[in-house]
Amino acid sequence: MSALDPKPLVVFAYPKIDHEKDYLYFWMPFSVLTIAKDLVDEGQVDVIVFDGNQESLSDWEALLRSEADRLLFVGFSIMTGGGQIGHALELARIAHRIVPDTPRVFGGPHVNVLPDETASHELVDVAITGPGQNAVQKLVQAFRGECQLWEVPGLVVRNSLGFRRGPDNPPRTGVLGQYPWDLVDVESYIRDDPTIAPRTLNYVSSQGCAYKCRFCYEQMYQRKWSSQAAGPLLDDIARLVDTYDLGGIKFYDADWFINLRRAEEICVGLKDMSRPIRWAASINPNDVLKARQHRPGLLRAIAESGCSRLLMGVESGNDRVLSDIVAKEIDRAGILDVAHEIASNGILGSYTFIVGFPGETDDEVEDTYSLLDSLRSLTPTPETRVHLFAPYPGTPLFDEAVAAGFQPPTSLEGWSHFDYYDSQTPWTSAVTVARARANTHMRTQPKETST
Repeated sequence: MSALDPKPLVVFAYPKIDHEKDYLYFWMPFSVLTIAKDLVDEGQVDVIVFDGNQESLSDWEALLRSEADRLLFVGFSIMTGGGQIGHALELARIAHRIVPDTPRVFGGPHVNVLPDETASHELVDVAITGPGQNAVQKLVQAFRGECQLWEVPGLVVRNSLGFRRGPDNPPRTGVLGQYPWDLVDVESYIRDDPTIAPRTLNYVSSQGCAYKCRFCYEQMYQRKWSSQAAGPLLDDIARLVDTYDLGGIKFYDADWFINLRRAEEICVGLKDMSRPIRWAASINPNDVLKARQHRPGLLRAIAESGCSRLLMGVESGNDRVLSDIVAKEIDRAGILDVAHEIASNGILGSYTFIVGFPGETDDEVEDTYSLLDSLRSLTPTPETRVHLFAPYPGTPLFDEAVAAGFQPPTSLEGWSHFDYYDSQTPWTSAVTVARARANTHMRTQPKETST
């Protein structure tokens, strides 16, 4: 390729997610931005991010037609639920029609746990398991003819002899870098969040979780946790705040507080910023208990740094369910203790529960609702949300759900209809669903729409 030739192009597609009717979240394509960063930094190929939540199918067709001559591959990130799989297949079908010789690569959470099923689909040329940033450079080299395809970490390809696999792709990625924000229209993701600030931007600063909740999709990271270091993260937030006049950051990490020293460093940095910033994050109750031993006063520091809201998965109000079914590593009394400390520091608690676990009794469900009522007596009055148990493939409770009568889908088309906000199990009644809906109390927010 001469200096005048255009660079090869990689397109990462983040398929549309169907928002649940009453759940307010504006999805940003963090999964593909994370992967795109390494390619942008390397500079050997151009990168385009297509966000199906922001762009239409006609936009997708136009992109493929205009860039057909230099497309190296198109990548799709898919998670279980939310309709994203179905939208990914729709995009892949269009790509197959317009650029049939361009490889279609699928990755993401769903592929990590069901790689063979994914790779078997006629629209999937290559499946990648594990963190995409560990594999993408080698993938580019393979499609440029600089190495063999089966040298790509996490590779799964279906052929006439079965499946061919690449080397292992470990779940830990090391220190995460800053996002290549130039690949998206950041302004279009800024939203008014009355629990944080009028101009709030979602942000993900880590991958994985160190805890072992038996229902949780984060199990795919094998309890490994990777994150952005405090200094670069603070620099990135400061630039975003100044560039886009932000008033808030909403961290959507699975657990933002795994590393308490990092959390403390970030709190100090946020407090010392040239302009005030409000923020929110997810925390495990055990993080608070550990902080009492190793970082006393962390919750006070969190509040003083501008944290207005902490999201915590409580899951159940029954000790047997917490211990034997969920593996939450805390009991009901401990949860109440932590919630009181959060409230005493003036932070809004946002607590989520799950009902309908396999083997959960009616009396144990009542314990959950009684704990919900106890938490709502706190000041400030917490948000509460009751979810229905959804059996995610790759989690310990998935097999138990199957043994109890759950019949999982067996294809990508089947999984495209899996709705984690609806009842998915035969033992979850309409009455259970209605009660869960009635016991969800969130702060009023404007309805979010894609633009």
